[in-house]
Amino acid sequence: MKKIYKHRSLELTTKNKIIFTSFSKTTFYLRSAISAFVLNQGQTPISPFMNFDYNLSDLVDRNVIRIANNSLIQRCDELWVFNKVSDGVLTEIYLAKKIKKVIRYFSITSTAKDFKEINESEIQLEDVSPWMWEWILNGKELDRWHPRLRFNKSYLLVYPAYSKKNFYWQMHISQFCLQKHYIPLNPFMLFRYFLGDSIPRETVYLANNNIVRLCDELWAFGEISDGVLAEIQMKKEQNEKVKYYRISRSNPFTVHQTKPQRAVFEEKSLEDFRNLL
Repeated sequence: MKKIYKHRSLELTTKNKIIFTSFSKTTFYLRSAISAFVLNQGQTPISPFMNFDYNLSDLVDRNVIRIANNSLIQRCDELWVFNKVSDGVLTEIYLAKKIKKVIRYFSITSTAKDFKEINESEIQLEDVSPWMWEWILNGKELDRWHPRLRFNKSYLLVYPAYSKKNFYWQMHISQFCLQKHYIPLNPFMLFRYFLGDSIPRETVYLANNNIVRLCDELWAFGEISDGVLAEIQMKKEQNEKVKYYRISRSNPFTVHQTKPQRAVFEEKSLEDFRNLL
């Protein structure tokens, strides 16, 4: 009989909406504040500027990042636009409208730390010609206008699970997933490091659980901690694929897939729950 692993994060089961946060590079400096705002609204943010930083520092082809972001718009429940509309934001609005996603718009308040919902008619343009915005509002085709709109591919989502002791490998882990043409929803990047404790930990744990459930697969990297074990258990309950990777302590960063029975636990006491792997 399988043992049941009880972790406090597993008690947080409320599902909320997954929100793709759309904003230009001029608003990059507010990326953590935007994610915190969405969390405070009781929703789960997927921010490309958190998840991939700035194009993952060009560790992978930018076209791969573009395909990943297009795929994420498809998988999210809503798209929330913050501040002015740039050409990149315009393409995200266009993609969301094509598949009839709910879109909400927010302006920055005077404190630059909070946001006010506005109507679509109140949107300000950053570097976009007014006629382009009119085309968007009138539902005209723009697929040939922007390179990002020419990609019809989509990738599966993967949750990279790893302990805080391997926090410093976060960019390399995301790079590995993207090179395999999987989109990582990397918890230590999305909620960087729990957004400086500006949000209650339970709120972040709940959002993280929703990310785990959204992903098509879970890949466990390095030693398995108590939190990683809880995430594995969640994915197993969904009857979805879990893979295990050993991190080679070398330069350059390399990983090797391993079998569940060869996975290493961070704490000896967790060995009692190997049957869950």
